[in-house]
Amino acid sequence: MKSMLGGMNTLGGPMGKTDIRRDAIMQALKDKGSIALIDIVKQFGVSEATARRDLEILESEKRCIRTFGGAVLESLKVEVPFFNKMDLLTEEKKEIADKALRFIEDGDIIGLTGGTTTTFIAKKLNQFKNLTVITNAVNIAYELIGTPGLQLILTGGVIRTQTFELSGPLANATLDNLSIRKTFMGCDGVSLSRGMMIYNELEAETNRRMMRQSMETYLVADHSKFTRSSLFVIGEVQEAVGIISDSAITPEMKHAFKEAGTPFL
Repeated sequence: MKSMLGGMNTLGGPMGKTDIRRDAIMQALKDKGSIALIDIVKQFGVSEATARRDLEILESEKRCIRTFGGAVLESLKVEVPFFNKMDLLTEEKKEIADKALRFIEDGDIIGLTGGTTTTFIAKKLNQFKNLTVITNAVNIAYELIGTPGLQLILTGGVIRTQTFELSGPLANATLDNLSIRKTFMGCDGVSLSRGMMIYNELEAETNRRMMRQSMETYLVADHSKFTRSSLFVIGEVQEAVGIISDSAITPEMKHAFKEAGTPFL
């Protein structure tokens, strides 16, 4: 009988449409770690004001933390495995990859850090001639190996099965001996105040090393990364020449990052 009547809300009464929607928002947060305001509007067919109100209520119940343009889990402790992330926001990542190709030329020497967005870039590199690609990601190396006319350099290092990235002293030593024209860097979270962030300390250092050895660094991140925080900082956003993201980025966010010196490209 209880299941037929539905669940109970936080006040002990029967759940209405609003409670069901907020529970669905929380489930999305648990699945992905973060959610963007625009995704709530699209998924649930509500106004932006209603979406903001939902997040305000969830934050007051200490179920999430509101961020610029969305929310993250109140306590985000679990890193999402690589193959789970590959199935998230795939169209947005394809859009980012297509945009990134505009900054690559035949004969370029490019760096790709690990991550799902950079993996989507790697899948499209067979259209260029005489590329050199440097990466610390085993899955990206596997994607590119055997591509005609492409020189592939994979760093050494210790692999993390969560991300398929090589990091540590061996990876850093490889990068220290290379000169890279353009690096496309993924991340787990982005903030103007905190910078570009990632879950793992060793991977953060290896990404810093690749950025340091590059003439230009492009941050590649879908819109959900701008509502997410992580533990280890790779560097300040201003260290990238620009950000390549998807079309869900709001005008307000574009203005804020442009004013800080790192525009969306």
